[in-house]
Amino acid sequence: MKTRKIKLFLLVIGLVFLTSCATVNKTRMVPDSMVKDLTPAFQSGEFGSKVDGFVVLLDASSSMAETYQDYVKFDIAKAFVRRMNGTMPPISAVSGLRSFGHAPELSRELTKLFYGMAPYNRHGLNKGLTAVTPPGGTTPLPAAITAAFSDLKNISGDKAVIIISDGKDLTDQPFIAAQNLQTMMEDHLCIYTVLVGDDEKGKILLEKIARVSPCGFMALAQDVSSAESMADYVSDVFLTKIEKTVQVSAPEEKPDVSHKAEPLMMNLGKVHFNFDKSDLTKEGKIILDQHIQVLMNNPDVKVIIKGHTSARGTKNYNQHLSERRASSVLNYLVNVGKIHSKRLSTIGYGETRPAVHEPNPEERNSEQAKANMRVVFEVIVK
Repeated sequence: MKTRKIKLFLLVIGLVFLTSCATVNKTRMVPDSMVKDLTPAFQSGEFGSKVDGFVVLLDASSSMAETYQDYVKFDIAKAFVRRMNGTMPPISAVSGLRSFGHAPELSRELTKLFYGMAPYNRHGLNKGLTAVTPPGGTTPLPAAITAAFSDLKNISGDKAVIIISDGKDLTDQPFIAAQNLQTMMEDHLCIYTVLVGDDEKGKILLEKIARVSPCGFMALAQDVSSAESMADYVSDVFLTKIEKTVQVSAPEEKPDVSHKAEPLMMNLGKVHFNFDKSDLTKEGKIILDQHIQVLMNNPDVKVIIKGHTSARGTKNYNQHLSERRASSVLNYLVNVGKIHSKRLSTIGYGETRPAVHEPNPEERNSEQAKANMRVVFEVIVK
């Protein structure tokens, strides 16, 4: 009798052990995936930088320890950031990685900056990402969104916030916090969200948050799993494609006789920029808002956006600066004005076609230099 009890006990222990092993084995490690490094394309001039600053908000709350499709959601989120980081070229942007919700042994803060704010650096971002473990605690996303304002407020130009979360156990407070952040950033901000998992309420919330900014969108982590899809994501969030780059040295423009110019449309005002900047000023946006209305009223019109610079700086640097300025205008017309990109093209002249002669090229604040920091428009009718 005693022997039978011992055998029965050992059998139960064995079953428990086997069940535990099956449970452990069900959770798989997120496999390392190939990435498409966009550095060569960026350095060749195919892409320009769209942002001057960004911060990633990573959900490290207890719900992220749950599994989705046999993977721990927290591992999926970290793999997403790691692959995004490996795809990104060395853009000139101030960057940061902030987590929200933590295991008590990691941090008792609601949100914590693990990397940055610092000039973007792959190694630094990966190092910060490695330190964010394990997940635990509540989901204080509103606190992280509010803290993002402090992270980004001193950065001039266009900024981005990328929120990676399963969206679980949240009220409408993150949406309200995102609205407040967008208001404080004065439309210089794009908010992007990435859903990890399939929580329906979380998906609805993250979609609402992304729509707070006119340029934001939500992505599903599982849809950005290949090298190509991640390259497309990085391009959409951080980069602007330079559709047309032309190096021009001729002193005078020759009219394009193959197109019919519309005289009434030739008065599209110039957009001016601050020294060494490609982000739009408030005055520039007011002018472009007027252009948007004209373009909406004239759907057959196409526009060539021509970027220029002052004479100070190297020829190569000014060429790229003029291209970035033209791209900033194009992006505003497309993203804010909803003008179809096929109606727009860009060209960079650098310092080769100044509006006025600069007798002293090193004087960046001269009236002549300021006049040359501009984008002008050539209107074409089909």
